[in-house]
Amino acid sequence: MFTKIGTITIGVTDQDKALDFYVNKLGFEKINDQPMSETERWLEIGLPGAQTHIMLGLRNQSGGDKVGFTGFVLNTDNMEETCATLKARSVNLSQEPSTEPWGKWAQLADLDGNEFGIWAPAW
Repeated sequence: MFTKIGTITIGVTDQDKALDFYVNKLGFEKINDQPMSETERWLEIGLPGAQTHIMLGLRNQSGGDKVGFTGFVLNTDNMEETCATLKARSVNLSQEPSTEPWGKWAQLADLDGNEFGIWAPAW
């Protein structure tokens, strides 16, 4: 049956600015960039070696219209180092790191208000 989740989509207002943010601030790689229409392109990014990619679709087009928490969680082995690097790159931490019973947690927001969880093991 299914073998993996290939692509998830988030809505952005400017694909070029979003690409710059995700590649240069968060460390993603551009995977695919193909025209879809006169106004939009299939712009896919991913973490190095990851099977699941993110499509940066235009909001109210293929990117949908949701704003806020995406439900997507980025994992890290070192919460403190990761958050310090993000802050140095002027990334908005919408929730500062905290230690919870299930691990360390923080949240970041992209340029369009899409929020991602950041999780690390508690140890």
